[in-house]
Amino acid sequence: MRFPALLLALWGISVAPGLAQDAASQAVIDRMKAGKLMEISDVAVLMMGAERWCYNEQEGNCAWSDIYLSVSETGAVYEISNPWSEDIDISFVDQGVFKDNRYICEAGSDWVPTVRAFGREDGTAIEGRDLAALKEEIYGVVTPEDDDDCFDYLYQHQDKSAETVTLLQRHYMDGKTDPANDALVTLYFDKEAADALGWYW
Repeated sequence: MRFPALLLALWGISVAPGLAQDAASQAVIDRMKAGKLMEISDVAVLMMGAERWCYNEQEGNCAWSDIYLSVSETGAVYEISNPWSEDIDISFVDQGVFKDNRYICEAGSDWVPTVRAFGREDGTAIEGRDLAALKEEIYGVVTPEDDDDCFDYLYQHQDKSAETVTLLQRHYMDGKTDPANDALVTLYFDKEAADALGWYW
């Protein structure tokens, strides 16, 4: 599916994404075979169809997760959630650009100002000076503007009863990939199941 057709498909699901496995997502899934490299235009349909992408899931918890907020012809905007420490989970909004109808690449945007943080134990929001101090801590560890890694996806399988799809994400740095950096991604199409996911440290 090329992007003009993709945008027409997204029009039908963008108002209410994630309502089980929608027709556009299922059409993509039906064309896939295990181990097949996916075009990013097909991946983009699943981005908007799924409620949450859960990476390297363990017992209902994710190493990190994505919720895709919008998709255009050139890229995607998404909210990432992950543990920052044993005590704090964070969420922030970032964006990626599509390349060669194969990859999504980090855009190098400064996502730290969008960070929201929560106590792991009780989910209490971290705000005010504590949040400002956390953002300074994050700046001391990461340099968002330097992020330019790319990712592509190999289709794995669909579990219709669980309303999930599994992909293998490959991570590219300077055009090279290392299987040690591969991540198994479970796409949740059921909102209740997606909302029940947590994150592990």
